[in-house]
Amino acid sequence: MSHDDPAPAVPAHPPAGGRAGTQMCVLLACFHGAKQAAKIRGPLAKRITSGGDRVMDQVILKVDAKHKAQVYDPRRTVVGVLTSALTWGVFGLLAGGLEGLGVWAVLGAVCGGLYAYYTEHLLTKNELKRIGGRLPGDTSAIVAFVQGADPRRVLSSAASCEPATASAAAIAADLSARAYSGASNPLETSAAPAGAAPEAANQATELSMLLVRFTGEHAARQALGKSGAAKDQDHKAPQAELVIETNEHGRRRVIDPTTGAAAYSKSDTISWGLFGLVWGAVAGFASHGGVLSSVKSGLVTGILWAIFGMVAGALYGLWAGRAVSARRLKGVGPLAPPGTSLVVAWAEGPLNEETTGRWPAPGSQRLILRFNPAAGGALLEV
Repeated sequence: MSHDDPAPAVPAHPPAGGRAGTQMCVLLACFHGAKQAAKIRGPLAKRITSGGDRVMDQVILKVDAKHKAQVYDPRRTVVGVLTSALTWGVFGLLAGGLEGLGVWAVLGAVCGGLYAYYTEHLLTKNELKRIGGRLPGDTSAIVAFVQGADPRRVLSSAASCEPATASAAAIAADLSARAYSGASNPLETSAAPAGAAPEAANQATELSMLLVRFTGEHAARQALGKSGAAKDQDHKAPQAELVIETNEHGRRRVIDPTTGAAAYSKSDTISWGLFGLVWGAVAGFASHGGVLSSVKSGLVTGILWAIFGMVAGALYGLWAGRAVSARRLKGVGPLAPPGTSLVVAWAEGPLNEETTGRWPAPGSQRLILRFNPAAGGALLEV
């Protein structure tokens, strides 16, 4: 396959209604114009849902004329704004009454929104630099995760938006998958049967998505723990975005290995505590209470602000920090049946046998979804 051309169509074709058993579709639509994807995100979601499918999440990628790439999750950005406005507003109300409520709510909304917009994703600066350098300038893309049984219908929903390139991957409950390209006339371009060994890596691949399913409710977390912390791995190692655990009764739990409530609570406890310590010390000194009074004021304020930071951080991690909730994953339950756990990870460039074997476990299953450059954007391949 050349660098710019889509993969040739494979001869196998599923029934017209879509491949039976498909639980999740990943849609990738690329557009001319750095702001175009953000503009059509809402209309595209309406077209998808009008066909009976359900959009679980959307991610926007922008590449400006200088090939600087930026990625953000609109849902996380909105939740980040609302969560910070609420928690900071409550703190302002307790500290300064109604006037404090208004000031701190606005300040929290701005800070929380900006933080979520620029940081709530796994891609590093190096990965964004690589992606921006390989994709056309002044372009944008949408990656949508859709619950639906017909990948061709999901892909066709983007046709009226006139994408430069469009492709979709349909993932079945057995972790087999098929990829299609072309919004106006979807054609099957690649397939990955259940249990098949990974093919030779395409060196043109810019980004890879890895799904690994383990037998055992906690097996995924155990495998991640044995593989070592992400900071001890090379930059091309898969970075886990979330772990989905399903107990024997079918109850699901979503865990974010890198953020989530625990991580944000710890971080905010320290940062807010230190900020409160300094603020209290300055306030005590300004009131001419002397050094002892200044230290006492700083310690008391620091402790109070640390407690607030712990609560605010936990809520932010619970609502805005997680990639997705168990409730939103209800429709793709067959991907994580009772008594199993599933890891969703991302990696820069292509994945090979060495990198995918970092989490070995008896009976585990895996699927690689590749984002390959193409004329006008990128295409999905499984």
